[in-house]
Amino acid sequence: VNSISAGPIRTLSAKGISDFNLILKNIEEKSPLRRTTTPEEVGDTALFLFSDLSRGITGENIHVDSGFHIL
Repeated sequence: VNSISAGPIRTLSAKGISDFNLILKNIEEKSPLRRTTTPEEVGDTALFLFSDLSRGITGENIHVDSGFHIL
């Protein structure tokens, strides 16, 4: 079993979170890649985990958060 840990993602439902744009701005300024994560990047990671390319990977949590988790 593997998991994906995505950072905050700009979505329609995220607009309901108070100060969400401020949260995203903070991540863009501080993350090593200087940007936020897109839903497509999370989807691409899921496709990788579903593919044979990841057959040797198990028990992992993959961070898809523009490097923010290392701060």
